[in-house]
Amino acid sequence: MNQSDTLIPHDPLLSTVEVFKTNVTDEGQASSILGYLSAKWPDLSINFDLGDCDRILRVESPEGEVDIREIIKVVEGFNHMIERLY
Repeated sequence: MNQSDTLIPHDPLLSTVEVFKTNVTDEGQASSILGYLSAKWPDLSINFDLGDCDRILRVESPEGEVDIREIIKVVEGFNHMIERLY
């Protein structure tokens, strides 16, 4: 077995989670946004919590990097407000 055949386990210390407040209320619109984001960044885990008062968009990267500006640009492109929560 050479080095390229070795599986590297997921390191949770390298994961990054970004949380955004949105004004998305419609399940259909959330599904459209999730579909676009997932196609653009297939390695990210992305979901909405529309039941939360802040209508949370949660984005997790196992690689440790999330392009915050691009996520915001995509959601705004769907004519929705989005704000990163710290």
